Amino acid sequence: MTSRVSLKAVCVGLLLVLLSGCDSRFQAQTLFEAYLSDLNRSDWLNIEPIASPDFIPLPPLRTRQLALSQFDVGLLDFLSLQSCDVGSLAGQRNSILGKVMPTSQRLVYELDMIRAIRECSIEDEALRDTLSHVADVKTKELPRAFSNALWAGDETQAFFSLAKGYIPVSPESSRYQQLVIALQDLTSIAEHLDSIPEVSSKQIERDMQAIFESEYLGKLLFSLGHISRYLTTVSEHVVELSRDESVCGAPLRFLKKQFEAHYIDQLQPYMARINRVAYQVLPLMSQLVAVSDQMEPSWRTFTNQFSMQHSDSLWQQYLQASRDHGQAWSNLFAKCNSEVT
Repeated sequence: MTSRVSLKAVCVGLLLVLLSGCDSRFQAQTLFEAYLSDLNRSDWLNIEPIASPDFIPLPPLRTRQLALSQFDVGLLDFLSLQSCDVGSLAGQRNSILGKVMPTSQRLVYELDMIRAIRECSIEDEALRDTLSHVADVKTKELPRAFSNALWAGDETQAFFSLAKGYIPVSPESSRYQQLVIALQDLTSIAEHLDSIPEVSSKQIERDMQAIFESEYLGKLLFSLGHISRYLTTVSEHVVELSRDESVCGAPLRFLKKQFEAHYIDQLQPYMARINRVAYQVLPLMSQLVAVSDQMEPSWRTFTNQFSMQHSDSLWQQYLQASRDHGQAWSNLFAKCNSEVT
């Protein structure tokens, strides 16, 4: 079996390499395109340019932001509550800044208000009953306030943006330890919502800033989708090669050299770094998604993309593509009694 490399495929592949090489967001694409380009130097392969995968977009803000009940204090009640923190918190919420507080700070406010009501000594029985009811409602709504803090703030758009390209190739830039710490903090808060934990504004802002700066989930989804396409395409061609025994010998030695130089030496270590962080982040994300009071179908469909449980998630597709790619080469080498050095 012989085939000639399509001139069009080579030109398009080289153009993609040149374009992606100019932007650090797409350095990984340069590596994969180089892998395909060098495999295509063999007369036995003609791998066409890879089509971009389709991603499920982040649902609009109106479907991610959940409504919370409002707590209005009349003038007389406000004056009678000045002896405890309820009055100052109510005044803070009704101020100009309070009306536009970020979703993360609204979570802190809700926790502080519930705690203040429960700790406030109120002589007026009617007011005490009213406030007790407010505290109960706010307690039930905490999963909603927590969901808004995570998924309806300014940080969300950056965290899930697909415009940021791949997970960085650089080992130093692909560790994401601050993100892992932030998600661990938020998971701890989620686990203790019923006990009304004390959460400082500085802590929540530090965690949300780490999420914002990481831009991680969008990069991960982008990487998983594209890498899966590359690996699956190569696997299909290698499986086809293994059906022809005449590929053994000089043709296989050339292909094996490209496999080792590109996949073993560069792509596999890069993917290992992706996996190492993903195995830390995705379980935490699963917990945070589960505790969020989000029932919108489009949100569930979106988050299923990075689920470690759903069989059709991008994560599972990526793992399967990786296994199939390794197995395809392994079968070809075994057929020709060759081993990877």
